[in-house]
Order: sequence, then structure tokens, then C-alpha cells
Amino acid sequence: MTIRSNSAMPGIHVDSVARDQAIATLSAAIASRLIELRSVWMRLLAHRRLGRSIAHLDDHLLADIGLSAQDLGFAERFARRNAARGILGGQ
Repeated sequence: MTIRSNSAMPGIHVDSVARDQAIATLSAAIASRLIELRSVWMRLLAHRRLGRSIAHLDDHLLADIGLSAQDLGFAERFARRNAARGILGGQ
């Protein structure tokens, strides 16, 4: 009785070079998406900092002329509140 020691299934062959290339491509795609996500996040943070800075300067200008935020009209208060949150401003 002869026993074959070939345990691999015929037709199933994993090409290690193709697998490594696929893993490298996937890793590059994931890294690219993470870089893009970080860039968007940093732009959002910069936009919020700018909005807060402008609101802070606006408060100082109002104080210089003897006014406060309560002296502003409805539309001005609405715009200031939403600009500080980042709702307005072209997003």
C-alpha cells in the first residue's frame, strides 16, 4: 500500500509575493486615509481657534467703546454665537 505524503490541496497555492503586495497596498491606503483625516481634523481645529480669536478681539473692541455683547442686536448675537461654534463660516 502506497501513501502519498502530499497534504496540500490541488489548485490552492498562496503566492506570497502577491499577498505581500496586497498587504502593502492596503497599508498604504489606510495610511493615506488616516493622513487625510488628520488634515481635515487639524483644519477644523484651526478654524475653531480662529473663530474664537476673532470673537475675543470683537469683545475687546466692544469694551473699548463701552458696549457689551448684550448691547448687540439679535442678528449680531446669533452670528457671533454660531461663528464661535463653527456653524457659520462656509463649512
